[in-house]
Amino acid sequence: MNWKEKLAEAKKIFDQIKAIVANPAATVEEKNKIEGMLADAKKLQAEAAQLKDIVENAAALDGILEKANKPDPDEPQPQGPKNPEKFADWSEFLYACWRAEHPKASFQWVDPRLRFLPHEKEPGHEKKAKKDMAEGTGSTGGFLVPVEFLAQLQAVTAENSLVRGRATIIRMQRRQITLPALDQTGTTAGVPHWFGGIVFHWGEEGEEKDEEDPLFRDVNLVAHKLYGYTRASDELVEDSAISLADFLAGPLGFAGGVAWMEDFAFINGTGAGQPQGVITAPATIVVPRLIVGGINYVDLCNMLQNFLPSGRGVWFYTQSALAALVQMNGPAANPSYIWQPSAREGVPDTIFGMPAFRTEKCPLIGAMGDIILGDWRYYLIGDRQNTTIETTKFDRWRYDKTSWRVVHRVDGQPWLSAPLRYQDGITQVSPFVELGMYQS
Repeated sequence: MNWKEKLAEAKKIFDQIKAIVANPAATVEEKNKIEGMLADAKKLQAEAAQLKDIVENAAALDGILEKANKPDPDEPQPQGPKNPEKFADWSEFLYACWRAEHPKASFQWVDPRLRFLPHEKEPGHEKKAKKDMAEGTGSTGGFLVPVEFLAQLQAVTAENSLVRGRATIIRMQRRQITLPALDQTGTTAGVPHWFGGIVFHWGEEGEEKDEEDPLFRDVNLVAHKLYGYTRASDELVEDSAISLADFLAGPLGFAGGVAWMEDFAFINGTGAGQPQGVITAPATIVVPRLIVGGINYVDLCNMLQNFLPSGRGVWFYTQSALAALVQMNGPAANPSYIWQPSAREGVPDTIFGMPAFRTEKCPLIGAMGDIILGDWRYYLIGDRQNTTIETTKFDRWRYDKTSWRVVHRVDGQPWLSAPLRYQDGITQVSPFVELGMYQS
């Protein structure tokens, strides 16, 4: 998309957000989507600003080059040499060569004093010394040829954020926030554990009722600091055809880097000084794989069996697992049990009917967490502050350098402390299931 289309898409998302906010009948689910939609709209807006700046600078440079290449109408046209035999000086000779080879046909004029060397195939050519000037070699003229510059930074865009738009966002007013949660971690067989320890009984009229109290626990979110830092010379900042400030605020600068880093932590984080990722979270069920270093159909079935039947699952899998998944067959060698509608129509984006996303943020195939099935509504993201980007010339003032830094404070973790156990006392399910290591 060009920058205008990105702006139009951002406006469309903003309009959708306004409609949800203005709708008194909006559901909690619709309201929970607002934060993710707002992040997407702001990202599109930043990308549009960056693209617009690049396009405008490129257009300005094209205008300068076009103007420089136009012939000057006020320049007097040559009337022929004063001396028909010799050039007055070296500069007159070079000027005549330039006019003879000018790309504008109407501007060309061949000075009769110029004598062209015979073609190398003509008789007698081998007897004459040849000293050609060529721009391919610096010492023979290449240093005189200016390098063309396109005012557009070439780069590969990083993948979009996967978690934030699907998670539950909590606004934090202080460094730490505590949320109450129903304790659903009971293991007693024969009773449901969805209701936090409340036990239900059948009884007769007038019979004394057993009293049961619900159990609660705390979920603590503590803001962790994520920061980035870079610097550039003052001359580069002032002379660059590309606005460094806009670039750093865009998807290939600080904004994109922060989104990538927090996404990686939400999946892989240790919880120590950073968010708790689902790969090592206590609530995540780890399903042992059946083959060393690979993924097969039974692995996916076992993961699905342990997944909370919420109907909102999303698969994240490593890029290195694509070949194994595309070639995978289900019962009776039928791949349609997995890919829908079929791999013949391109790389499918669903597994068992649920969206599937390739990502570099999952470990290599064969490692724990190379494929994850999750319902990210059960993941909490605590935002302590908006991302701030600051600049100063005084950090490296002695070296004529300008510095930039970005600060982002955030935490994240599943709000479940353990998998949920069914009333049979054995079956466990969780909104987060990952493929583990091979166990012989």
